[in-house]
Amino acid sequence: MGRTNNLLISTALTVLLMITFGIDPAEADQGLFIGVEMVFNDIGGELNAGNAIASGNGGGLTGGYRFNDTFALEASYWVTDHALSGGRSVELTCAALSVKASLPLANSHVEPYLLVGAGKYQFDATRGEGWHYGAGVDIHLFPSLDLTIGLAKRSIDFGTAPAVSAAVTSMEIGLTYRFI
Repeated sequence: MGRTNNLLISTALTVLLMITFGIDPAEADQGLFIGVEMVFNDIGGELNAGNAIASGNGGGLTGGYRFNDTFALEASYWVTDHALSGGRSVELTCAALSVKASLPLANSHVEPYLLVGAGKYQFDATRGEGWHYGAGVDIHLFPSLDLTIGLAKRSIDFGTAPAVSAAVTSMEIGLTYRFI
């Protein structure tokens, strides 16, 4: 319940910032951006070979810089909670860096994108690293506010020798504010 309240407070503060600062639509192709997101994860691979880890959800933050109307560098941080079959719950944490390639469509508020990147992860007390790729859409609600919906596949190796692999499917829904 506490994490949900924190996400709601973060969202409210982001919206207040958006209302406070106006953006010129002519400059909408480049600049800094920040956002909040809800994340839904399904864990597979060796890490969940016995299907003992339930799908989980949580929240996160994104931010980055859009260089032009096509390319952006994006950092993200999120945490999701997952129930285990024994009644205990664990967290999957991610800190990732991605390159995002957008495909602007003429006279459209919808902008599809592809992304690829790498990240550091932590599942319970075990650290890991891996790469990811994904696709989604940015829906321009206002000149400086986007609704983002995306799906990503993550390949993660946890531990040292022998490493335990995980295949994580992530769905993210969020709001992004562009300081442009």
